[in-house]
Amino acid sequence: MTTSPEEQALFADASQVKLERQQLNPADTAFAIQRGLAKARTRRMTGHVQLRWITAVLVTALAAGWLLMGPLGGTSQLAMYSPPAQNWGVLEPFRELAGKEVDGNTISSAINNGYVQLVNRSVKSGIYQLTVNAVMADENKMIVLYTAQTDASQEIYSVNRSRVTDMLTNHKFDDSNAGGVQVPKGNHIIYGRTAINLKRTDAFPEKLMLDFQIVSLDPGKLADPKTGTKRPEMRYSELMKISFDLDPKFSVPKTEIIKLNQLFTIGGHEVMLSQVEMSPLIIQAKLVYEPNKKFDFQSKQSISESVHPYEIVSITKNDKQTKLLMYRGSETEDGMILYYSSNMLDDPQSLVLKIPTEPGKVYDDLQEAEKHKLELKIK
Repeated sequence: MTTSPEEQALFADASQVKLERQQLNPADTAFAIQRGLAKARTRRMTGHVQLRWITAVLVTALAAGWLLMGPLGGTSQLAMYSPPAQNWGVLEPFRELAGKEVDGNTISSAINNGYVQLVNRSVKSGIYQLTVNAVMADENKMIVLYTAQTDASQEIYSVNRSRVTDMLTNHKFDDSNAGGVQVPKGNHIIYGRTAINLKRTDAFPEKLMLDFQIVSLDPGKLADPKTGTKRPEMRYSELMKISFDLDPKFSVPKTEIIKLNQLFTIGGHEVMLSQVEMSPLIIQAKLVYEPNKKFDFQSKQSISESVHPYEIVSITKNDKQTKLLMYRGSETEDGMILYYSSNMLDDPQSLVLKIPTEPGKVYDDLQEAEKHKLELKIK
Protein backbone atom coordinates (compact mmCIF):
# COMPACT_ATOMS: atom_id res chain seq x y z
CA MET A 1 0.00 0.00 0.00
CA THR A 2 1.38 3.43 -0.95
CA THR A 3 1.39 6.01 1.79
CA SER A 4 2.23 9.70 1.85
CA PRO A 5 5.40 11.02 3.51
CA GLU A 6 3.17 12.59 6.18
CA GLU A 7 1.62 9.21 7.04
CA GLN A 8 5.04 7.59 7.12
CA ALA A 9 6.30 10.28 9.50
CA LEU A 10 3.27 9.85 11.74
CA PHE A 11 3.81 6.11 11.92
CA ALA A 12 7.47 6.66 12.75
CA ASP A 13 6.45 8.99 15.57
CA ALA A 14 4.02 6.44 16.93
CA SER A 15 6.66 3.72 16.82
CA GLN A 16 9.03 6.01 18.73
CA VAL A 17 6.47 6.48 21.48
CA LYS A 18 6.20 2.70 21.66
CA LEU A 19 9.80 2.65 22.81
CA GLU A 20 8.96 5.17 25.52
CA ARG A 21 6.41 2.74 26.90
CA GLN A 22 8.98 0.01 27.51
CA GLN A 23 9.47 -0.87 31.17
CA LEU A 24 13.08 0.19 31.51
CA ASN A 25 15.10 0.05 34.70
CA PRO A 26 14.46 3.29 36.70
CA ALA A 27 18.06 3.36 37.98
CA ASP A 28 19.67 6.46 39.35
CA THR A 29 19.60 9.06 36.59
CA ALA A 30 23.07 10.49 36.88
CA PHE A 31 24.71 7.06 37.11
CA ALA A 32 22.73 5.86 34.10
CA ILE A 33 23.85 8.82 32.02
CA GLN A 34 27.47 8.35 33.10
CA ARG A 35 27.38 4.70 32.11
CA GLY A 36 25.61 5.49 28.85
CA LEU A 37 28.16 8.12 27.89
CA ALA A 38 31.01 5.73 28.63
CA LYS A 39 29.46 3.03 26.48
CA ALA A 40 28.58 5.47 23.70
CA ARG A 41 32.24 6.39 23.32
CA THR A 42 33.05 2.82 22.26
CA ARG A 43 30.47 2.65 19.52
CA ARG A 44 31.43 2.94 15.84
CA MET A 45 29.57 4.46 12.96
CA THR A 46 29.37 2.98 9.46
CA GLY A 47 32.75 3.29 7.77
CA HIS A 48 34.55 2.79 11.10
CA VAL A 49 34.35 6.49 12.03
CA GLN A 50 34.15 7.03 15.77
CA LEU A 51 30.80 8.39 17.01
CA ARG A 52 30.96 12.13 17.64
CA TRP A 53 30.10 13.11 21.19
CA ILE A 54 27.28 15.42 20.26
CA THR A 55 25.43 12.43 18.80
CA ALA A 56 26.34 10.27 21.79
CA VAL A 57 25.01 12.91 24.17
CA LEU A 58 21.70 13.22 22.38
CA VAL A 59 21.22 9.47 22.13
CA THR A 60 22.13 9.08 25.78
CA ALA A 61 19.82 11.92 26.74
CA LEU A 62 16.94 10.10 25.04
CA ALA A 63 17.88 6.90 26.81
CA ALA A 64 18.09 8.79 30.07
CA GLY A 65 14.64 10.21 29.41
CA TRP A 66 13.28 6.66 29.17
CA LEU A 67 15.12 5.71 32.36
CA LEU A 68 13.62 8.72 34.09
CA MET A 69 10.16 7.77 32.99
CA GLY A 70 10.32 4.09 33.87
CA PRO A 71 7.06 2.32 33.04
CA LEU A 72 4.55 4.92 31.94
CA GLY A 73 1.96 5.31 34.62
CA GLY A 74 4.34 4.01 37.30
CA THR A 75 4.82 5.58 40.71
CA SER A 76 8.61 5.84 40.95
CA GLN A 77 10.05 9.35 41.45
CA LEU A 78 13.27 10.82 40.13
CA ALA A 79 16.14 11.21 42.53
CA MET A 80 16.65 14.70 41.09
CA TYR A 81 13.01 15.73 41.63
CA SER A 82 11.59 17.09 44.89
CA PRO A 83 7.78 17.14 45.14
CA PRO A 84 6.49 20.69 45.67
CA ALA A 85 5.06 21.56 49.06
CA GLN A 86 1.99 23.43 47.88
CA ASN A 87 -1.01 22.15 46.00
CA TRP A 88 -0.97 22.81 42.26
CA GLY A 89 -4.71 23.40 42.00
CA VAL A 90 -6.08 22.63 38.53
CA LEU A 91 -2.56 21.61 37.44
CA GLU A 92 -2.28 18.93 40.11
CA PRO A 93 -2.69 16.14 37.49
CA PHE A 94 0.68 17.21 36.04
CA ARG A 95 2.58 16.52 39.26
CA GLU A 96 3.31 12.94 38.18
CA LEU A 97 4.51 14.12 34.77
CA ALA A 98 6.91 16.58 36.40
CA GLY A 99 8.31 13.74 38.48
CA LYS A 100 9.21 11.73 35.39
CA GLU A 101 10.93 14.11 33.02
CA VAL A 102 14.15 16.07 32.68
CA ASP A 103 12.30 19.41 32.87
CA GLY A 104 10.44 18.35 36.03
CA ASN A 105 12.27 20.75 38.34
CA THR A 106 11.68 23.59 35.89
CA ILE A 107 7.94 22.91 35.75
CA SER A 108 7.78 22.57 39.53
CA SER A 109 9.71 25.80 40.08
CA ALA A 110 7.51 27.74 37.65
CA ILE A 111 4.21 26.52 39.10
CA ASN A 112 5.33 26.99 42.71
CA ASN A 113 6.36 30.57 41.96
CA GLY A 114 3.19 31.43 40.03
CA TYR A 115 5.17 31.73 36.80
CA VAL A 116 2.48 30.05 34.69
CA GLN A 117 -0.41 31.04 32.45
CA LEU A 118 -3.59 28.97 32.66
CA VAL A 119 -4.95 28.52 29.14
CA ASN A 120 -7.66 25.83 29.44
CA ARG A 121 -8.64 25.86 25.77
CA SER A 122 -9.95 22.70 24.09
CA VAL A 123 -10.67 21.43 20.61
CA LYS A 124 -12.56 18.31 19.52
CA SER A 125 -12.17 16.05 16.51
CA GLY A 126 -14.79 13.30 16.51
CA ILE A 127 -14.13 11.10 19.55
CA TYR A 128 -10.89 12.97 20.38
CA GLN A 129 -10.37 16.02 22.57
CA LEU A 130 -7.16 18.00 23.15
CA THR A 131 -6.85 20.65 25.87
CA VAL A 132 -3.97 23.09 26.34
CA ASN A 133 -4.02 23.47 30.10
CA ALA A 134 -1.15 25.86 30.76
CA VAL A 135 1.98 27.48 29.37
CA MET A 136 5.18 28.94 30.82
CA ALA A 137 7.84 30.80 28.84
CA ASP A 138 10.83 33.09 28.88
CA GLU A 139 12.84 34.64 26.06
CA ASN A 140 14.69 31.34 25.48
CA LYS A 141 12.11 28.60 25.92
CA MET A 142 8.42 27.75 26.18
CA ILE A 143 6.77 24.77 27.90
CA VAL A 144 3.18 23.74 27.15
CA LEU A 145 1.14 21.35 29.33
CA TYR A 146 -1.74 19.55 27.60
CA THR A 147 -4.34 16.80 28.09
CA ALA A 148 -5.52 14.38 25.39
CA GLN A 149 -8.71 12.30 25.73
CA THR A 150 -10.86 9.87 23.81
CA ASP A 151 -14.01 7.90 24.51
CA ALA A 152 -14.35 4.20 25.36
CA SER A 153 -14.30 3.15 21.70
CA GLN A 154 -10.53 3.81 21.46
CA GLU A 155 -7.40 3.70 23.63
CA ILE A 156 -4.92 6.58 23.40
CA TYR A 157 -1.50 5.52 22.17
CA SER A 158 0.24 8.90 21.94
CA VAL A 159 0.02 12.54 20.90
CA ASN A 160 2.15 13.16 17.82
CA ARG A 161 3.44 15.86 15.57
CA SER A 162 2.63 18.95 17.59
CA ARG A 163 3.77 22.18 15.94
CA VAL A 164 3.80 25.75 17.15
CA THR A 165 3.32 28.81 14.92
CA ASP A 166 3.66 32.50 15.73
CA MET A 167 0.43 33.76 14.15
CA LEU A 168 1.65 37.35 13.79
CA THR A 169 4.84 36.49 11.89
CA ASN A 170 3.82 33.02 10.57
CA HIS A 171 7.11 31.72 11.98
CA LYS A 172 6.96 27.97 12.63
CA PHE A 173 8.99 26.65 15.52
CA ASP A 174 10.39 23.42 14.13
CA ASP A 175 12.47 22.30 17.10
CA SER A 176 9.78 21.29 19.58
CA ASN A 177 10.22 17.92 21.28
CA ALA A 178 6.53 17.23 21.32
CA GLY A 179 5.92 13.73 22.60
CA GLY A 180 8.91 13.55 24.90
CA VAL A 181 6.91 13.06 28.09
CA GLN A 182 3.38 11.71 28.33
CA VAL A 183 1.76 10.11 31.38
CA PRO A 184 -1.37 8.01 30.79
CA LYS A 185 -4.24 7.84 33.27
CA GLY A 186 -5.97 4.65 32.28
CA ASN A 187 -6.45 4.02 28.58
CA HIS A 188 -8.41 7.10 27.57
CA ILE A 189 -6.46 10.13 28.86
CA ILE A 190 -2.86 11.37 28.62
CA TYR A 191 -1.14 14.29 30.34
CA GLY A 192 1.74 15.63 28.24
CA ARG A 193 4.38 18.31 27.81
CA THR A 194 5.76 20.04 24.73
CA ALA A 195 8.89 22.23 24.92
CA ILE A 196 9.89 24.79 22.28
CA ASN A 197 13.24 26.57 22.04
CA LEU A 198 12.99 30.32 21.40
CA LYS A 199 15.59 32.86 20.25
CA ARG A 200 15.77 36.00 22.32
CA THR A 201 17.07 37.85 19.27
CA ASP A 202 13.65 37.34 17.66
CA ALA A 203 10.50 39.21 18.57
CA PHE A 204 8.79 37.61 21.57
CA PRO A 205 5.73 35.64 20.32
CA GLU A 206 2.36 37.12 21.23
CA LYS A 207 -0.26 34.94 19.56
CA LEU A 208 0.35 31.22 19.15
CA MET A 209 -1.22 28.41 17.14
CA LEU A 210 -0.53 24.83 18.25
CA ASP A 211 -1.24 21.75 16.12
CA PHE A 212 -1.74 18.32 17.68
CA GLN A 213 -2.72 14.88 16.43
CA ILE A 214 -3.87 12.04 18.66
CA VAL A 215 -3.02 8.42 17.83
CA SER A 216 -5.26 5.67 19.20
CA LEU A 217 -5.94 1.95 19.04
CA ASP A 218 -8.94 -0.35 19.26
CA PRO A 219 -9.77 -1.53 22.79
CA GLY A 220 -7.38 -4.17 24.10
CA LYS A 221 -4.58 -3.35 21.65
CA LEU A 222 -2.73 -1.06 24.06
CA ALA A 223 -1.70 -4.03 26.20
CA ASP A 224 -0.46 -6.01 23.19
CA PRO A 225 3.38 -6.17 23.29
CA LYS A 226 3.43 -6.00 19.49
CA THR A 227 1.54 -2.72 19.42
CA GLY A 228 3.24 -0.15 17.24
CA THR A 229 4.60 -2.61 14.71
CA LYS A 230 1.48 -2.83 12.57
CA ARG A 231 0.39 0.34 10.79
CA PRO A 232 -3.25 -0.69 10.20
CA GLU A 233 -3.79 -0.78 13.98
CA MET A 234 -3.22 2.97 14.29
CA ARG A 235 -6.07 5.47 14.22
CA TYR A 236 -5.34 9.18 13.78
CA SER A 237 -7.39 12.23 14.65
CA GLU A 238 -7.51 15.18 12.31
CA LEU A 239 -4.99 17.93 13.04
CA MET A 240 -6.34 19.72 16.10
CA LYS A 241 -5.50 23.44 16.25
CA ILE A 242 -5.61 25.61 19.36
CA SER A 243 -4.70 29.31 19.42
CA PHE A 244 -4.19 31.65 22.37
CA ASP A 245 -2.43 34.87 23.33
CA LEU A 246 0.78 34.43 25.29
CA ASP A 247 0.88 36.45 28.51
CA PRO A 248 3.32 39.38 28.02
CA LYS A 249 4.61 38.86 31.58
CA PHE A 250 6.85 36.11 30.19
CA SER A 251 8.81 38.65 28.15
CA VAL A 252 9.85 40.59 31.26
CA PRO A 253 12.55 38.33 32.85
CA LYS A 254 15.84 38.88 31.04
CA THR A 255 18.63 36.36 30.67
CA GLU A 256 21.41 36.74 33.21
CA ILE A 257 24.83 36.22 31.62
CA ILE A 258 27.84 35.41 33.77
CA LYS A 259 31.29 35.59 32.19
CA LEU A 260 33.40 32.92 33.89
CA ASN A 261 36.37 32.01 31.68
CA GLN A 262 37.24 29.13 34.02
CA LEU A 263 39.97 26.87 32.64
CA PHE A 264 40.26 23.18 33.40
CA THR A 265 42.06 20.21 31.90
CA ILE A 266 40.26 17.01 30.96
CA GLY A 267 41.60 14.07 28.97
CA GLY A 268 44.83 15.95 28.35
CA HIS A 269 43.00 18.90 26.75
CA GLU A 270 42.45 22.44 28.02
CA VAL A 271 38.82 23.55 28.11
CA MET A 272 37.25 26.82 29.24
CA LEU A 273 33.82 27.31 30.75
CA SER A 274 33.39 30.61 28.94
CA GLN A 275 30.00 31.82 30.14
CA VAL A 276 26.67 30.69 31.54
CA GLU A 277 23.28 32.16 30.57
CA MET A 278 20.40 31.75 33.03
CA SER A 279 16.67 32.38 32.71
CA PRO A 280 13.59 30.95 34.48
CA LEU A 281 13.24 27.90 32.19
CA ILE A 282 16.74 27.16 30.91
CA ILE A 283 20.44 27.36 31.76
CA GLN A 284 22.97 27.42 28.92
CA ALA A 285 26.69 26.79 29.41
CA LYS A 286 29.26 27.57 26.72
CA LEU A 287 32.48 25.55 26.52
CA VAL A 288 35.51 26.65 24.47
CA TYR A 289 38.07 24.01 23.50
CA GLU A 290 41.82 24.76 23.61
CA PRO A 291 41.35 28.56 23.96
CA ASN A 292 43.65 30.69 21.79
CA LYS A 293 44.90 27.62 19.95
CA LYS A 294 44.16 26.26 16.52
CA PHE A 295 42.84 22.71 16.42
CA ASP A 296 41.63 20.38 13.69
CA PHE A 297 38.47 18.31 13.50
CA GLN A 298 40.10 15.26 15.09
CA SER A 299 41.21 17.30 18.11
CA LYS A 300 37.76 18.82 18.48
CA GLN A 301 36.19 15.38 18.32
CA SER A 302 38.61 14.05 20.92
CA ILE A 303 37.84 16.91 23.32
CA SER A 304 34.09 16.52 22.80
CA GLU A 305 34.31 12.85 23.74
CA SER A 306 36.25 13.68 26.90
CA VAL A 307 33.98 16.35 28.37
CA HIS A 308 30.72 15.07 29.85
CA PRO A 309 29.18 17.86 32.01
CA TYR A 310 25.71 16.41 32.27
CA GLU A 311 24.49 18.08 35.47
CA ILE A 312 24.39 21.33 37.42
CA VAL A 313 23.78 21.13 41.17
CA SER A 314 21.63 23.95 42.55
CA ILE A 315 21.39 24.81 46.26
CA THR A 316 18.72 27.23 47.48
CA LYS A 317 18.46 29.26 50.71
CA ASN A 318 16.98 26.37 52.68
CA ASP A 319 19.95 24.17 51.67
CA LYS A 320 17.76 22.19 49.30
CA GLN A 321 19.89 20.51 46.64
CA THR A 322 18.52 20.01 43.14
CA LYS A 323 20.12 18.33 40.13
CA LEU A 324 19.54 20.17 36.85
CA LEU A 325 20.23 17.73 34.01
CA MET A 326 21.47 18.45 30.51
CA TYR A 327 18.94 17.61 27.80
CA ARG A 328 20.55 19.04 24.66
CA GLY A 329 23.92 20.02 23.20
CA SER A 330 24.90 21.93 20.07
CA GLU A 331 28.34 22.33 18.54
CA THR A 332 29.89 25.74 17.93
CA GLU A 333 32.92 26.71 15.87
CA ASP A 334 35.19 26.63 18.92
CA GLY A 335 33.38 24.28 21.30
CA MET A 336 29.86 23.49 22.43
CA ILE A 337 26.76 24.97 24.08
CA LEU A 338 25.03 22.76 26.65
CA TYR A 339 21.38 23.19 27.67
CA TYR A 340 20.08 22.37 31.16
CA SER A 341 16.80 22.54 33.04
CA SER A 342 16.48 25.54 35.37
CA ASN A 343 15.15 26.48 38.79
CA MET A 344 16.29 30.12 38.75
CA LEU A 345 12.88 31.23 40.06
CA ASP A 346 13.83 29.51 43.35
CA ASP A 347 16.73 31.97 43.70
CA PRO A 348 19.55 29.42 44.05
CA GLN A 349 22.43 30.60 46.20
CA SER A 350 24.87 28.18 44.58
CA LEU A 351 25.20 26.62 41.13
CA VAL A 352 27.97 24.11 40.45
CA LEU A 353 28.71 22.39 37.14
CA LYS A 354 29.99 18.85 37.70
CA ILE A 355 32.26 17.07 35.19
CA PRO A 356 33.58 13.48 35.44
CA THR A 357 37.39 13.57 35.43
CA GLU A 358 37.96 10.05 34.11
CA PRO A 359 36.31 9.88 30.69
CA GLY A 360 35.03 6.46 29.74
CA LYS A 361 35.28 4.93 33.20
CA VAL A 362 32.23 3.12 34.51
CA TYR A 363 31.93 3.15 38.29
CA ASP A 364 30.33 0.49 40.45
CA ASP A 365 28.19 2.98 42.38
CA LEU A 366 27.15 6.62 42.44
CA GLN A 367 29.18 7.53 45.50
CA GLU A 368 32.40 6.43 43.84
CA ALA A 369 31.53 8.37 40.69
CA GLU A 370 30.90 11.53 42.73
CA LYS A 371 34.43 11.39 44.15
CA HIS A 372 35.87 11.73 40.65
CA LYS A 373 34.04 14.83 39.45
CA LEU A 374 35.48 18.24 38.76
CA GLU A 375 33.35 21.03 40.25
CA LEU A 376 33.13 24.41 38.52
CA LYS A 377 31.36 27.10 40.52
CA ILE A 378 28.92 29.20 38.49
CA LYS A 379 27.61 31.23 41.40
